[in-house]
Amino acid sequence: MKIYLDYNATTPIVSAARQAMIEALDCLGNPSSPHSHGRVARKVIESSREQVAEYFDIPSRNVTFTSGATEANNLVAKGFDGRVFVSAIEHDSILRINNAATVIPVDNQGVINLSALEQFVAADQGNTLVCVLAVNNETGVIQPIAEVLQICKKYKAHLHVDAAQAVGKIQLDWKTLPSLAISAHKFGGPKGVGAIMINEPLHLSALIEGGGQERGLRAGTENTIGVAGMGAALKAIVDFDRLQLLQAMLEDGILQACPDAIIFGKDAKRVANTTAVAMPNVSSTEQLMHFDLHNISVSAGSACSSGKVKTSHVLTAMGNHEKIAKCALRISTGWHTTETDIAQCIAVWADLFNKRNLQPKSRA
Repeated sequence: MKIYLDYNATTPIVSAARQAMIEALDCLGNPSSPHSHGRVARKVIESSREQVAEYFDIPSRNVTFTSGATEANNLVAKGFDGRVFVSAIEHDSILRINNAATVIPVDNQGVINLSALEQFVAADQGNTLVCVLAVNNETGVIQPIAEVLQICKKYKAHLHVDAAQAVGKIQLDWKTLPSLAISAHKFGGPKGVGAIMINEPLHLSALIEGGGQERGLRAGTENTIGVAGMGAALKAIVDFDRLQLLQAMLEDGILQACPDAIIFGKDAKRVANTTAVAMPNVSSTEQLMHFDLHNISVSAGSACSSGKVKTSHVLTAMGNHEKIAKCALRISTGWHTTETDIAQCIAVWADLFNKRNLQPKSRA
């Protein structure tokens, strides 16, 4: 039996999204074409836009479809003409895009330093952008978005929130956020589609230019099938709250097997489905291989295109030594996860830990 514990990388497609996509396959027309076939496709796009808008309680005109949260974040970080501030634990789609951005530090639990943020934006009032993750993709730590927004409003800075890992996991007053990015495959929709919601005036330069689709912010024929799946997934959103018991079971089991294990962000507010943990002196790569051999899919952090394990900038920004960061795993659960899955995960984790600690130590 294979066990999937990597929901933060991607989630299974929910049945409602699958059905909507199957139906959208029959839409022959281009959504930009004025004839009847095009109007059918356009209806799918606009119906899905309404579904997205309804979930976030915003006007549908504020929703722009993209290929995912990465593109949405790029659009803001690259297209903004002004001073940019980013938290030290942002996703690479924000952190690596604007080399001139000022980095806001976080504490040892991975929570943004609000005093530092205020000091930065107070000294540079004007055309200013602040980018903060709602939920960190590696640790599951929840950022104090309401407080960040209050500071941004005080100094007239625009706040952009990467909400890719937040949908279905936390409650936010979405309509108060100036802009936010989402990705469908993080909440039961298909890969390759997302959106940016812009709720306050924000002048951006388009990354992709051409036919002027999506109100000029994102040229190119819309992904009708993917957009249909995303709208349906949001309408049938699955709540992650029930996973709190499984998280407690997992972390208690790991700490019983190894009291020296480090659970990152344990004392901060975290989402119920995410545990980032380090097994002392055992590399992330070795742990991944061990779990994979036992048919359990976990992660060493954020998924990257190379498929290689790299040292987490999130964990080092939290003050962890690189040696510890290189021993970290991310275990993320979802709506199909069972107690049996967690028990097996704990057993496999403990098995590796015991094997490594029973090996004879090399002589100095």
